Amino acid sequence: ALIFAHNHPSGDPAPSSEDISVTRQLIFACKVMGVTVHEHLVIGDNKYYSFADNGYIEKINREFDIQVKELGVGR
Repeated sequence: ALIFAHNHPSGDPAPSSEDISVTRQLIFACKVMGVTVHEHLVIGDNKYYSFADNGYIEKINREFDIQVKELGVGR
């Protein structure tokens, strides 16, 4: 299992579109290898953004599962 974290030197922990894209790519790659991603935190000035708390980890996991099912992978 993994937890990812990185900081935003600007101090604003709001995820950028690049943060969201990279998180999706990391989760997909990890799922292929059977590794669970529990969290991705973006750290700012005395605050943070949690992808898990905001539903992104669950959403991306569902997207992966739907794509695998549609492709018929693992049959």
